[in-house]
Amino acid sequence: MCQLVRNFPQPPLMLKRLSPVALALALVLTACETPAPAKSEASPLAQRVNELEHRVERLEARPAVQPPLRSKDEIEAHIKSLEAERAKLLVDYLPQHPAIRDIDRRLDILNTQLKMLP
Repeated sequence: MCQLVRNFPQPPLMLKRLSPVALALALVLTACETPAPAKSEASPLAQRVNELEHRVERLEARPAVQPPLRSKDEIEAHIKSLEAERAKLLVDYLPQHPAIRDIDRRLDILNTQLKMLP
């Protein structure tokens, strides 16, 4: 039994000077020192669900895509309606206005489709 006591490591000098209450408080605070898991350490499944929800929100926020026009008559009619809309907007706005630039972009696409038709 004496050998067992002799081999037991001595506490640090600082712990010898502390009162029993201070020692207990120090041990409790040391035990509470372990950090809580971060919120970013969510399960991979929860992270994936969150990513997919954000992706769906972004996709729903995108403007609706119009189906491509197939016949030459449809494309020409659409070009005429866009040109009429553009002319109305040019009465109040400059050509640099985003609405007019959007119409110009759509007209370019339609003209390209028209050229590609056989």
